[in-house]
Amino acid sequence: MRILLLLICLLQSASVLSDIDISNPRALMFAADNKENIIDVISIKEEKVIYQIETENHVDNLLSTPYAPILIYTNIEKSLLYVYDLKTKKMVKEIVLPISPRHMVLDTTGTKIAISDSHKGGFILFSPYAADIIFYIDDFPQTKDVLFDPNENEIFYTNNDTGSIGILNINTRRTYEISILNNENKNNLSSPSRSLDGRNIYFSNFVSGEVFALNTFSKIVFQTFNIGSKPIRPYTTPEGIFLYMIDQESGRFISIDQQYFEEYENTIIGEDINLITVGRFDRMNLLASSDNKNYYIYDNVRKSIVDSGEFKYTPLTSLGSHDGKTAYIPFKDSPYIGVINLENKEVSYIEATNMGIGAFNIGLSNNVCH
Repeated sequence: MRILLLLICLLQSASVLSDIDISNPRALMFAADNKENIIDVISIKEEKVIYQIETENHVDNLLSTPYAPILIYTNIEKSLLYVYDLKTKKMVKEIVLPISPRHMVLDTTGTKIAISDSHKGGFILFSPYAADIIFYIDDFPQTKDVLFDPNENEIFYTNNDTGSIGILNINTRRTYEISILNNENKNNLSSPSRSLDGRNIYFSNFVSGEVFALNTFSKIVFQTFNIGSKPIRPYTTPEGIFLYMIDQESGRFISIDQQYFEEYENTIIGEDINLITVGRFDRMNLLASSDNKNYYIYDNVRKSIVDSGEFKYTPLTSLGSHDGKTAYIPFKDSPYIGVINLENKEVSYIEATNMGIGAFNIGLSNNVCH
C-alpha cells in the first residue's frame, strides 16, 4: 500500500513538472550551480525556482535567446556547447567546439552568439536558431568578450599582443586592426563597450589606467581619460546618455555626457566597484563589487549616493530587468539571488541552486552595450 502511494505521489510530481511552462525566456532567469550539474529556472514574476534542468557536465556559462525558447550552455574543459529547447524541456544538440568557449556574447537581435577564447585564441559565430556554427576562424587572437555593432555588420575586439582594437567584418569574415599602444609589455586591454548608436567604442588599459574613446567612422582615438591605477571596463547606460568610468583602487567614478562629450560627474564612491546596473531613464544606478559585499545606489539627477549597504553574500555579477526597475545579483558563495528595487531601494533574496551560482542569465536584460 505504501509503495502504491509513493508511486502515485511520484507520478503526480512528474505531471506537475511537465505542466510547468518555461517556453518564454523573457519571463525567466537561469542560474547554474557552481559545483553541481544543474540549472535552476526562476520565474521573474513569482521570484522562485519553478523548474530544474539536470546537465551531463558542469555549466561554465549560459545564455538564453529572448525571442525563442532556446537555452545555450557550455563546458570549457571539454569544449562543449549544448542547445536546450525550453518548450519541450529537452537537450536537442551537443556540439564539440574547435575552441574552448571561455566567453560568449549574444548579439542585439538574439540570433547570433560570438564565442572567443582568451587563452588560446580562435573565434566562432554561432546560430542558436539553427543550432550550428555559422563560421569559425582558427587564427583569431586571444580576446575576452567581443562587441557587436548595432547594425550587425561588424564585431569589435581587443588584442593585447598588438595593443590594438580589432574589427571583424561578419560578411567578409576578415579582420582589420587599429594600433593603439606601442609598448606591448604594458597592454592588458578590457573588452570594448560602445555608444548606443555605435559611433564610439570605449575600452580600458588595465595596466596604464587609461580609457580610450575611438570613433568608428574615422578609426581614430579622439580622447583618452586617465582614470586611475585600476580601471574597469567602460560602461554605457541603456538609454545612451552616459559613459561611466570607474577606478577600483580609489573608488573614483566619472560620468561623461555622451551627447556633448563633457564631464557630468567626477566623485569618489567606494573601492573595488566593478558591477553596474542602471535603472529607468538612466537615473538610478546600482554600483557593487564581485570582491566584497558593499553596494551603493547612485542618483544621476541628484549626483549623489541615495542609499548604500551590504549584501548578505558576495556577488558574482549583476543584471538589470528589461524595464529598468529591478537589479538582480546572483551570489557565487551562497545559493541566493539578490533582488533590488532601484526605485524604492528594497532588497530581497531568492533561493536558487544548492551550492552557489557559477553562471547566470536573464531572458531579457537592459544591459545592452556592454
